[in-house]
Amino acid sequence: MRKSTQKGFTLVEVLASIVIISVILLGVAQLMLFTNKTAVSNNSKLVTTHLAKATMERIKIEPDTYFSFSNVSTEKKEYTKNNCQVENCEELYEFYVNDQTYDVTVQVSQNDEEKELDLINVFVTVQQANKNTKSSVEGYVVDETSNE
Repeated sequence: MRKSTQKGFTLVEVLASIVIISVILLGVAQLMLFTNKTAVSNNSKLVTTHLAKATMERIKIEPDTYFSFSNVSTEKKEYTKNNCQVENCEELYEFYVNDQTYDVTVQVSQNDEEKELDLINVFVTVQQANKNTKSSVEGYVVDETSNE
């Protein structure tokens, strides 16, 4: 019997290594796709959270640009870009950030205890248009009309 002196890989060994490398690369590609999807989702959630907080702060500074004090009652009233009552308020209820549209909803109400304290309960919700990503913030605004 003659011993082969040739060294190298057989066709079966090459095919087996290609299959193993392909499986590993597919796994890495899936991991990268999942990571990218998660990053985009987290970014949208972060944007909605910051927009809700920023809107609440703007309402605390200038509440009459978002709603009318005379319409505040014990029933929750909801304001959006479609039913806002102050002039040119549509841009306050819709934001365009990172090529995405975010819609703002403001709910205001005032129970008897809040009325005694001259406070108005404000609930701000920001939702990414056509998506389920949304964040909400609740706070109080001083009722400026109570001392008049």
